[in-house]
Amino acid sequence: MTSAPKPIRIAIVLNGQEFICHAVTLPFSLEGYPRVDLVLYGTKPEVAAGCQVNLLPELDPNAFDLILDGQFMTAGRPAFSPEPVDNLITGPAARFLNGLVCQLQELRQKQEINSGIINSATDAIITINEDHVIVGYNRGAEQMFGYTRGEALGQDLSIIIPPPYKAEHRDYVRRYMATREARLIGKHARLSAQRRDGREFPISISFSVAEIRDNFYFTGIIRDITEYKELEDRVLHTERLAAVGNTMTHIAHEIKNPLLIIGGFARQLIKVPGLDDKSRRKLSMMAEEVSQLEEMVAEMREFVRRPPAQKRPGQIGAALTAALELFQDTFADHRITVRRVEETPLPAVNFDPKQVHQVLVNLLKNALEAMDQGGEITITSRVKGANAEISLADTGQGLAPEVAGNIFQPYFTTKDKGTGLGLAISQGIIQEHGGVILVDSTPGQGTTFTIRLPLNEAPVVEG
Repeated sequence: MTSAPKPIRIAIVLNGQEFICHAVTLPFSLEGYPRVDLVLYGTKPEVAAGCQVNLLPELDPNAFDLILDGQFMTAGRPAFSPEPVDNLITGPAARFLNGLVCQLQELRQKQEINSGIINSATDAIITINEDHVIVGYNRGAEQMFGYTRGEALGQDLSIIIPPPYKAEHRDYVRRYMATREARLIGKHARLSAQRRDGREFPISISFSVAEIRDNFYFTGIIRDITEYKELEDRVLHTERLAAVGNTMTHIAHEIKNPLLIIGGFARQLIKVPGLDDKSRRKLSMMAEEVSQLEEMVAEMREFVRRPPAQKRPGQIGAALTAALELFQDTFADHRITVRRVEETPLPAVNFDPKQVHQVLVNLLKNALEAMDQGGEITITSRVKGANAEISLADTGQGLAPEVAGNIFQPYFTTKDKGTGLGLAISQGIIQEHGGVILVDSTPGQGTTFTIRLPLNEAPVVEG
């Protein structure tokens, strides 16, 4: 780590009647440049306009790099004679340098303030020159992109541009230099950027250009909108679900009664004496298909208008046992064994028995369908942190990554029949309980679903 340059100290000797400039110790220092400290001396101590004037006899020539004495006030002083002081400038030259030093100090202070404001901005501020090389890079950019200032300065801007757009951005700069026609300059745009580790993320960026001494500099003020984009996507997803839900409610209402009539007639006709076997099979198929449609309609209504959870303290292990009893014969028929592992005893948890039973049944049903050639289900219960966990692991065919990533999306299904709502409903139930449901799957090795419920979830029971 390099140390900061040693400050340059300049003493200015006043004539006792006027202040040439204010002594300023800047709050910031330009990176790589030494600070300039101005110290005032006069015939009497004063404090005016925020600066202090020290007594002239206290002036030590060896403590300064330069001493400016425009009115020969140091003449005859013991510290300045009999040997000449090499760093002392007097007379008109000193007065000229006084004014020049003050102007430079004011310019430097303005530059320091501007630099401090830019560097402390939370947004990334990046400037490139005409050659597409980074010449400005603040701390916000360091945090956003992962490159330090030293690593980024002098590099081509392409280090933070995703591969598909590296050449395009350079062409934008070339086009502007050739035509002076701005397409994005002065506007806001949503684009993608790339962090040091290669991850892409969405950004909002505003562009500007400045011409300084016949050179052009392009600046982008960049904001990471990852969280905003996720929120926007969730809102859009919710709006779509609401629209679909309204449509589903209407459809379910319109087809419920016709299904009841068709199913009722089919079941009645099956019982008619003298019906041949072929006709009876057709009617049985009709009744079965109607029953499946009725289940789908009920599932749709459940997804759209699920009643609020009625939570009360209970043993979730008992709910699991009750769900397993429903599949006992079916698992035996399909050569599926069930193994239960209790890593730690589960305390009472506040949950809606009916709704959590529905989740458990749905997960067991999925495990059954994943092991059409038989297999094993391992159910593990444990307390993990502030949560109760139940994991259901099967030895089925597993899920491809793209399937596992969408498994909880409404209407997403890999089955020939079904609405794709079972896991979406299950996720909604667990979320309403303050918990989460997770999936971990490896193709060819099986799938594990984990239900995680908080131990301190308050009961909610209607009075």
